[in-house]
Amino acid sequence: MRTAFQEELKPELTLTIGGQSFSIPGGQVKHLSVRLASHGFNASVTFWTSLEKKDAPLFTAFQKPDLVQVRLAVAAVNPALDSPPAPLVVQGIARSRRLIAEPHGKDKKAERVFRRYTFEFADAAQVLWRQHRPVELHTDMSMQEVLEAHKATLQLSYDWAALRQKQEMLCLAVGADAPEVSFYDFVLWYVHAHNGVFSYDCQKNEYLLADSKPSGTAEPLDRLQVRHVDVRLPQPIRHGTRVLNALANGPTTTPIEQPQAVAGVSHDVLLRTPITAQAEQRQKLEKARLQVRQRQLQLSFKHFPTVPVHAGALVRLEGPLWPAALTGLDEDQRVLELELEAHAEREGQHDNQQTPQANYQVMMSARLESASEPLVTLPAYRAPRYPIHVEALVHSPGGEPPDRRYLIVEDEKTSLAYFRMTVPLWNQTVSVPAEPIHFPGQFFFPPYKNTRVLIALHFAHAEFDRFLDWKEGVRTPQDGQGDQILLGWNKTSQTAFTHDFQEDKPVWRMLRTNGGDTQIVRMKEGNLFIQVKESEASGPPTPTYDVTPQVEAAKGDLTAAVGGAVGETSAAYQAAMGSVRAKMKSAQAEAKAALTGARTEVGAKVAEAKSGLKGATSRLSQGMGQLSGAAEAAKAALKKLL
Repeated sequence: MRTAFQEELKPELTLTIGGQSFSIPGGQVKHLSVRLASHGFNASVTFWTSLEKKDAPLFTAFQKPDLVQVRLAVAAVNPALDSPPAPLVVQGIARSRRLIAEPHGKDKKAERVFRRYTFEFADAAQVLWRQHRPVELHTDMSMQEVLEAHKATLQLSYDWAALRQKQEMLCLAVGADAPEVSFYDFVLWYVHAHNGVFSYDCQKNEYLLADSKPSGTAEPLDRLQVRHVDVRLPQPIRHGTRVLNALANGPTTTPIEQPQAVAGVSHDVLLRTPITAQAEQRQKLEKARLQVRQRQLQLSFKHFPTVPVHAGALVRLEGPLWPAALTGLDEDQRVLELELEAHAEREGQHDNQQTPQANYQVMMSARLESASEPLVTLPAYRAPRYPIHVEALVHSPGGEPPDRRYLIVEDEKTSLAYFRMTVPLWNQTVSVPAEPIHFPGQFFFPPYKNTRVLIALHFAHAEFDRFLDWKEGVRTPQDGQGDQILLGWNKTSQTAFTHDFQEDKPVWRMLRTNGGDTQIVRMKEGNLFIQVKESEASGPPTPTYDVTPQVEAAKGDLTAAVGGAVGETSAAYQAAMGSVRAKMKSAQAEAKAALTGARTEVGAKVAEAKSGLKGATSRLSQGMGQLSGAAEAAKAALKKLL
């Protein structure tokens, strides 16, 4: 219940428009309204100016769309106080502005007019952050660094260790495609989700993000300044909480009890994490939230208080004039909200034009909570929409760009395995769980390097969604209506399984390729073809060993562990290569021995053939000699006959 009281106030109003500053005498302020809460404020102020021309600086600046900064300070004029309290100050940015012009006298065409300006303004976070809708991905960055990058003109202070912790991934998903969700909603959501504090100090024009409410010294509040006190009892919560971890091989249900809860009524929180520490952390968070809010006091004033009563200030109801049985007596109270509205008693455009103060009809009230209240009061907000989906490329170092290699990184702390995905839009690389994705567990088809995929980005983790294209060479011609599986590194070292239709008949083939060495198995109608072929022109590939994937997987480990892993791998490689070389030498020796034996055997047979040929030639010569002798004898006998 608020009742107006008469008070002489000294308003101080300063406007800054486009770099120009305008000071308005307090007497010209005809109406002001401030609703101040622990997280910020909303306010309005109306004032008359003296006679102005068309080119008056304030009128000229008012017509431009420049940012309008408003500073309003309000103090009571109380000569009886030796040391008056600091005035109530609110500083913000105009949300809207209105203007009414009144001519001087009866001449409607007068060159000079009185102008009545009205500005509605609020704290900078509400005005600027409510229009800020970034979509960003950050890695290896703390939440404090993210806030600093988006603070615009805001003054932020921090007293929260969680904000300084580096996070593997942080995603902001408050773009224009998420209607009515802004960066302001995001900050409030984050604070609530992590049981933190978001408060605004109007005297310093500064925001605080902390893990607990700030402390201070309480000022005594005089009973003579308060008209009425109501005790408000917040509605108690009637539920408990259960934290459910939905793991198939180790599900857990952890109940968190609450004294005022009705049996069988609970708010359930569903998790799916194999990391015990994460589940325990969430249980601790939900237990801290599950508290009953303490009673509050609603005060209405009959005089402007002589102690600070801005939101966040501490006051104490003490003294003999307070009722002895009053709830909250002699206890420190924190101002949770403050409402102030003042109407000038003389509202004409001619009144109090150059005076710094004026008489007002004032209505003022405050809501107090116990200084020991741990629960935080936040304004209503809309939760950000997660996940968002973006394209990524599978990250796997080593080899050539077109190679089909994969990388699985194992977290030494959790023993969980991850794939790495690079998001080109922000040039950031994130981890996604290494799971079978869309295949049953008996299939092992990890995503290959540079494969185009779609991933889901949550606030602090990412998930694999689906593949977006085929790797080079895996698609078959349309007319064959074929299917194909490619296994291996690249087109020079792979195994292909292909099934298609040739002349409307199914054909299945397997082709293994390793440099110049190929093997083919093909089955078609009435035919089985098997071929093993080695091309000398190509020759076998030179054996190489690339440790880049192992090095990438071992990032963040101790140097000794990395060196040991690489050393073991290199030793295994050298042992394997030694075994291969020994077998090659043995094969070469066997080939040489066989070749030597074959040459000896062939030489013996050639010598035997030569010896036989010589014998035959000798016998042939002997036969020819005998034949010549017989011919000569025949000739001699013939001569005798003649």
